Amino acid sequence: MTRLQIRAAFLVTALLLVSVSSASALDLGGHDRDGTVVGLTLGHGWNSIKYTQDDLGSRKTGTVSAFTGGFRVGWASSDYFIASIGMYGWKRSYHTYAYLNTSTTNYNFILEGYFFPRGEGFWVKGGVGRGTLDFYAKAAMPINDVIFNESGWSWSTGAGYELRVSDGAAIGISYDFIYLPVGDFAGFSDVGSVSHNLSLNIHFYM
Repeated sequence: MTRLQIRAAFLVTALLLVSVSSASALDLGGHDRDGTVVGLTLGHGWNSIKYTQDDLGSRKTGTVSAFTGGFRVGWASSDYFIASIGMYGWKRSYHTYAYLNTSTTNYNFILEGYFFPRGEGFWVKGGVGRGTLDFYAKAAMPINDVIFNESGWSWSTGAGYELRVSDGAAIGISYDFIYLPVGDFAGFSDVGSVSHNLSLNIHFYM
């Protein structure tokens, strides 16, 4: 993790702590939840591709940072639970010591459940879905290029806190972990995408 990534992580953590400590003063609309919910996620993530290559054992690409985002539509059955389906994704182009250019795109459609233990601002979540990993690495010699586009089942987990800023809107900060395994191909096995995201999380309660 670079100094920039460490600073970003500390900044988001500090913002989360300030948000939680100020919750009682800033919450304007209570935490009533009922009916349609629309969500938006915008943030920064640390992502890598793990794999096993022939006899070299388990390996992974260098961790890279990228803008991440997503949206979702769901239904709140009570103050304690939201079920939603949404899309999360990121794209990153970078250079490595072995390849002239590498481009990775990852997106997931996930069915998730948000649980608010006290019916207030803190929540935890978990979900399953389908995702796609598009990977391209250009080498000095074309025969060594690595190209694949694979899909598989993905799963997610996370936690966050939201402040109700009106009767119909809440804003907060979230941490999301998404893992997408895509299987074996072309000399690689156990290939998967690993994502850690720190994000601004917005809910609109209709």
